[in-house]
Amino acid sequence: MNYIKNFSEISKNDIALVGGKGASLGELTRAGIPVPSGFVITTEVFKNFKNKEIPREIIHEILSAFDNLHVQRVAVRSSATEEDSKTSSWAGQFDSFLNISRENLMNSIKNCWKSIESERVISYAKINNILHKRLSVAVIVQKMIESEASGVMFTINPINQNKNQMIMEAGYGLGEMLVQGLITPDSYILDKSTLKIVSKNLNSQNKMLVFKNGENKEVPVPKIKKGKYILDDKNIKSLAELAVKIEVHYKSPQDIEWALEKEKFYIVQSRPITTIANHKSEDLFNKEGYLLALWFQGVSVFVTDIHNDLYSKLEALFIIDNGLFKQYFTKKAYENALNKGVTFYSDKHAFDNYKKNLTIFRDTFTKYFELNVKDKKSVSKDVVTTFFEYTRKLCGDYTQMNFESTDKAFSLQDQNSTIKENLSKVSKFKDTVRDFMNVVLFEPDGYCYKLFEILSNQFNLPISIFDNLTQREILALFKGEKPSEGIVSKRQKAFVESYNLDSFYEGKDAEPILQSFREDIIYSKLLKGQGASSGKATGKVKIIPVDYSDLSRIDKEIGKMQQGDILVAETTAPELMLACKKASAIITDMGGLMSHAAIVSREFGIPCIVGTKFATQILKDGDIIEVDANRGIVRIIKE
Repeated sequence: MNYIKNFSEISKNDIALVGGKGASLGELTRAGIPVPSGFVITTEVFKNFKNKEIPREIIHEILSAFDNLHVQRVAVRSSATEEDSKTSSWAGQFDSFLNISRENLMNSIKNCWKSIESERVISYAKINNILHKRLSVAVIVQKMIESEASGVMFTINPINQNKNQMIMEAGYGLGEMLVQGLITPDSYILDKSTLKIVSKNLNSQNKMLVFKNGENKEVPVPKIKKGKYILDDKNIKSLAELAVKIEVHYKSPQDIEWALEKEKFYIVQSRPITTIANHKSEDLFNKEGYLLALWFQGVSVFVTDIHNDLYSKLEALFIIDNGLFKQYFTKKAYENALNKGVTFYSDKHAFDNYKKNLTIFRDTFTKYFELNVKDKKSVSKDVVTTFFEYTRKLCGDYTQMNFESTDKAFSLQDQNSTIKENLSKVSKFKDTVRDFMNVVLFEPDGYCYKLFEILSNQFNLPISIFDNLTQREILALFKGEKPSEGIVSKRQKAFVESYNLDSFYEGKDAEPILQSFREDIIYSKLLKGQGASSGKATGKVKIIPVDYSDLSRIDKEIGKMQQGDILVAETTAPELMLACKKASAIITDMGGLMSHAAIVSREFGIPCIVGTKFATQILKDGDIIEVDANRGIVRIIKE
């Protein structure tokens, strides 16, 4: 019987005996690719002894094969017969066990077999029309690599389907945390033909998985490693050369897992990429699946990048189109957020605790800024990294009061007194936090401006450039990598970033996406939106642009507004409070029932309609209009 097979005995033709992963490791070994030594316990053992006691002679054979590896610990990994095929990867479906000793080997093997009965495996098989009862599992036993770094490598760019690019991701320590999505890795994009690095993205990894004191433990990343690229250019090129060799061998694009130990790369898995399609960049984002959430004038790339980190749960897409910032959510994720908001605001103590913690955090952030940034002539990379962490947390905490968390709760408040009480507290607290966000992000002498002023002097760059850099690019300055001022200056024209992209689109690459997301404006004398504060009003239109690149412009426009005019804006924020006080009604393009415009108009007792989409583009200063917030309708009486 074929119970044990060394990697050197296995080829791609042995999938039925050793599973997809085992066949790949054997094929790679025979092709001269550096693979950690190991063997496979074949599917014959699974078929004959899964639910029976394993005969002693087979146990002895397995333990002898372990001894022949001359190692203290191994990785024990499932290898199913349908795994790593061209149509289904089974990524993460079966169990793996790291740093297994001889004493625990047999138990780990049995647990690999058990994983075939897990709900996730049964569900995955059903989704992919694979008959579960036909699945069989081999088990890989492989020398454990004590990874200083580990990661994945795609021999085409899986994001934009560019076959001329490769993407590499790297994290410190064992690869389990990266595969499970528990850390954000460094990433590198390469030109496949030249192996030149197209771009690097640096992330701040705070924890790593290592083998310590007899077990796998999460430990802090040493300070000496923080803020540095995990792979240097020489290592990147070496790994890329391996990846090309593997793709050439298999004659198809590959998804490769790797580990680095003592300056040597090992390949621990390679499988076909199962998601290849002939997409154009604009096809990557289907507009029909998105909801337009916000738009403003003049939001910087830096602020866009900060918010990009916060919105993975809403599968967000961010666009800057000729200075107009747009934020989209997928419709499915938005519905989930609304439901989570109902749960949050239904909790009697949730908002009070949230408010208390956010107030404490705001004070902590202030102290950090004053101690480490304000009045400094230079700052370290660690200070900037921490400043970004504070900024992301502030903006992220604020989103708990945004429409995607409050609108459904608002519609249920008359049925639930706890929701009503909590939303009342939101009305009083939201602007306080928003004011502080303005101090941090937008004000001319605010926190970000002061930090950028220091960095401008420190790196001899114009301060204006920092608004259009991502966090990673700013941190890369400490590595001596300066951005192209010419390219960066054009990002307000065309820039696209998605929550799950390792890089972004800009310039000509972004333009097709922008074009597909541009709205068709249908001009009409009747606009519809959502009534957020009841009542009717008739008056003269005053449009005030919310332009965060020029706050003084807002003040000038407010100065032109007359008492009783109808305020029309993309959305409102505390910056427009004086305009709100003058207004007889408020109309916004965007926003929900707990938006600033809605809260303020209810407080002032004036009609408000939100979510008209195009009011600022259809209406003109001086138009006479009728606002019927009871029905959510705006009618042009006289242009």
